[in-house]
Amino acid sequence: MNNFFDRYTKFSVGKSKLLPGEILKMHIFRKQKFRKSGFTPIELLVVIAIIAILAAILFPVFAQAREKARGISCLSNMKQAGLAYAMYTQDYDETTPLQQSKSTVANGGGYWFWLIQPYVKNWNLMLCPDRTIITISTGDKYPAAVNGRLLGFGYNDGWMSDSCLGLTCQVPDPNVPGKTMRPGQPIASITNPADCVAFGDTYDTPGYSIAMDNIISNSDGPKGSSNVRHMGMLNYAFVDGHAKSIKMEVGNYRGHFVARPGSETDALKWCRDPNAVPDASYNGGTLVVSNTATCAQDVHDLFTTNYTKIP
Repeated sequence: MNNFFDRYTKFSVGKSKLLPGEILKMHIFRKQKFRKSGFTPIELLVVIAIIAILAAILFPVFAQAREKARGISCLSNMKQAGLAYAMYTQDYDETTPLQQSKSTVANGGGYWFWLIQPYVKNWNLMLCPDRTIITISTGDKYPAAVNGRLLGFGYNDGWMSDSCLGLTCQVPDPNVPGKTMRPGQPIASITNPADCVAFGDTYDTPGYSIAMDNIISNSDGPKGSSNVRHMGMLNYAFVDGHAKSIKMEVGNYRGHFVARPGSETDALKWCRDPNAVPDASYNGGTLVVSNTATCAQDVHDLFTTNYTKIP
């Protein structure tokens, strides 16, 4: 091989002659030696197209993975807050925390999340990673420790708000004449504490309710089922302290924009007692068939009558 290159070099300066077969080798060698390196335009386009296809496939996967991670983080917060809720209930004569009263926090009133805070000593546990909306409002409904972020969790005040079908009823506030409060319920009045939702993911502010007429009522609420956070799997803590995810959707019911769990079985978890009826003072509402209908009947109606899911 070295002899060929020597002869080629000499040929290049006119001092030697090549045999016919070597002339062909010389032309090939010169082409290889002087060919410009790099991609042709077509090759570049092919590479760019492959990268674009891979990006289109992988970016949604990465986005779903991040969303899944935020949902898991939220569920972890829910679990710890749920244990605090259960501890409070045990310490206060097996009565669940009140939802809210007009009394100040210092007087034992305010909102339920103030009452369980001594058990966790961490306001970040009341935040959902997927709810980052900021407010300039102040007061008991907006703890200063979270720097303006809206809390992510709401209370089970019934299948329909203020219906007395959940963990609270609306009664006169003894500390504030002319005002009402929503106290908790004795554990004995709850048919199955391990299957009754206590609080969980909500878009409602400032009421922080998970009643089906309130849960999606804030401006950051989903406009369709595909927009529900955590890929449609909202997180909830139960009266006994455990937490789990429940499939949720939104739709129109009798002309009203409402939410509902993905199954009737899960929806019954909002009933303190499936056979409970609204409080005598209740004046009706979106999701209550009548003032004499049971919670189970109200739930069943939403799954069988005049409901249209919004994708």
